[in-house]
Amino acid sequence: MQSLRCPLRTFILTATRNGRRNLNQPQPRSGLTTGNGNGVRAGAGAGAGVGALQKLREWHTAAFSKKFLLFTNVGISLSLSCVGDVLEQHLEIYCGEIERFDKTRTTHMATSGVTVGVICHYWYQMLDKRMPGRSMRVVAKKIILDQLICSPVYISVFFVTLGLLENKDRHEVWEEIKDKAWKLYAAEWTVWPLAQFINFYWIPTHYRIFYDNIISLGYDVLTSKVKHKKP
Repeated sequence: MQSLRCPLRTFILTATRNGRRNLNQPQPRSGLTTGNGNGVRAGAGAGAGVGALQKLREWHTAAFSKKFLLFTNVGISLSLSCVGDVLEQHLEIYCGEIERFDKTRTTHMATSGVTVGVICHYWYQMLDKRMPGRSMRVVAKKIILDQLICSPVYISVFFVTLGLLENKDRHEVWEEIKDKAWKLYAAEWTVWPLAQFINFYWIPTHYRIFYDNIISLGYDVLTSKVKHKKP
């Protein structure tokens, strides 16, 4: 009997010591595992965000580079001319002036944005080349030339482009210019001198068309209204 007790006592003491040793050792917790998983997922999400931001920067650099700036400016002008007409048509529908949306009209306005975008692209580059600098004297000259030369040309090209798209003859286009162009030109003098001061004084050349079109979105709505208003 005594011989059975000794091995039994030895077994119990050994098991007790092993149990205490195991309790004293740090145990892995399930929360840490979950936390590590969330950390990996968060890290992957952050990495994807950084990658997307890097792609956006690369696209921006390429779009506003000298190689692609003309296409970027034309695309911006086309898009915002289209948006301006869409807004104006929905306003006319809301006011009961027209019954339905005219896709052809919007297409024509977008096309006019292409011609205007090309003109403004080369106009701004020519101004900066002939009159470099951002002094008040230079900026004032640019504003005056922009209002006296570019604005009339831009408005005339706008009506000529739409006249061609609408299959109007030369006489009809000329009569429309005489009847409606002065309204747009008068509106230009109320908006653009201040806007162009900011443009010529602060905005880099390669962002000028982008700034121009953001400011002119409201003006594009007016342009569409004046162009398509029935006499």
